[in-house]
Amino acid sequence: MPNRLQGQNEQTERQAPTPPASREPPVRRWPHPVSGVEPARAADPMLHYIRCALSYQNQQLADIKALLQRLLVERGEDPGE
Repeated sequence: MPNRLQGQNEQTERQAPTPPASREPPVRRWPHPVSGVEPARAADPMLHYIRCALSYQNQQLADIKALLQRLLVERGEDPGE
C-alpha cells in the first residue's frame, strides 16, 4: 500500500498548474534622450512666463530669508530657531 500512495504523490507533483494568463497591459517606456541632450520642444509662452515668475519669486524669498537671518544676528538671537 505505501508504494501505491507514493505513486499518486509523484503524479500530482508532475502535474504543475498552468500560470494564469496576465491581464496587465504591456509596459511602455519613454525614449531616453541621446547622449544626455533633451529633445527640442515647442516652448509655450505662458509656461515660460510662469517659470520666470516662479524663479523670481524664489529669489525674492531667499533674499527675505537672508535679511531676516541678518536681523536676528544683529539682535543677538539664534537664527537657527
